[in-house]
Amino acid sequence: MRIQILALLLFCSFSFAYAQEGCTDPQATNYDAAAMTNDGSCLYPGTSASLALVANLTSEMEEISGLAHTSSGLWAHNDASNANEIYEIDSLTGAVLHTALVIGDNVDWEDMAESEDHIFVGDLGNNPGNRTDLKIYRLNKSELGDNIMNTQTIEFTYSDQTDFSENWNNNDYDCEAFIYHNDSLHLFTKNWVDNQTRHYVMSAEPGTHVAELRETFNVGGLITGADVNDEGTIVLLGYTEVGFTFVWILFDYTDFHYFSGNKRKIEYGTGLTNSQTEGIAFKNNQEGFICAEQFDVGQIELPPKLLTFSIEEWVENEPVATLELGSSKALEVYPNPFEQAFFVTLSENQNQAIHFTLINALGNKMWNGTRQSTQQFELNGFEDLAPGFYTLVAKSKDTVWQKRLVKK
Repeated sequence: MRIQILALLLFCSFSFAYAQEGCTDPQATNYDAAAMTNDGSCLYPGTSASLALVANLTSEMEEISGLAHTSSGLWAHNDASNANEIYEIDSLTGAVLHTALVIGDNVDWEDMAESEDHIFVGDLGNNPGNRTDLKIYRLNKSELGDNIMNTQTIEFTYSDQTDFSENWNNNDYDCEAFIYHNDSLHLFTKNWVDNQTRHYVMSAEPGTHVAELRETFNVGGLITGADVNDEGTIVLLGYTEVGFTFVWILFDYTDFHYFSGNKRKIEYGTGLTNSQTEGIAFKNNQEGFICAEQFDVGQIELPPKLLTFSIEEWVENEPVATLELGSSKALEVYPNPFEQAFFVTLSENQNQAIHFTLINALGNKMWNGTRQSTQQFELNGFEDLAPGFYTLVAKSKDTVWQKRLVKK
């Protein structure tokens, strides 16, 4: 009996250690190499990038607001009080290829989403905060390309809204972003007052529904668009009230609580470069499109734009939490500390391609590459690398190894 109890205690201790929680993303500044379960605590260095211009759009699209990329093409619509139409846009030139009338009023269309069979158009803009006629139109993808598209209507209210007084651009029940995921619609509010966003969930079936509040996240700005890729990575597009564009990347979360996992912010410049960014859509798991409406600053009038983005650099590798942790002795690096070069040997999984990444203390990638053979090889050219602490991460399809290094 004593032996059995001891064995049980050892098993529980091992299980607890194996499931240690922490930050599992090597790009994070607080990456915990021992953590096997992501607790959503990852912190990231300030990260900025640029959006590539596809084309300036015509005046017909000057208030473009929603965007969806389907197998039939790139679709968009304008926002409040414009025509109740959707437009197919050439993803190479920005030209309008087709216009379809949608049966439904455009009170304030703000975003699009898609499922396997449907396109959703969100009439959920609520600048005054007093709307009681919020709705989402569901369109059949089989009718894309027709001149007139029939709709089914999803009417909804927010589970926690009790005050419907008018407060123009001074309320937290405006919404310009939603996605279809896991058979449901997920809404992300545009909070004018506290610059946060609330995540609501409701049915994607026609009828009258209550959008149930699930979670809240401080995004530090106004969310204007959202999309999800086939891997479940969420992007939230927005801008600050002084015009700085940003995207939050949400990944490695738990139970469709999107704010429970990794949350990385990428800053993309200002409206003076991008115009006013309003809609976002993936075209594959790493890249996609952003649309921006006309942007007026004083006497400057910037045209509506179609832009492209990529998140590959920040989520290209499988989350560490889903991988098995390899032996710490299997990855050998010498000399350590190093000056301009070091040698690497991996004694496990030598018949698999292994992806290597060198990360500095701020979580920035300084080098990456793939080796088909993990017998001893040299990495060099680091004479300009700043002295300090680094982590070498090696990943196969199902295992991760890491080694701490010091640059003299």
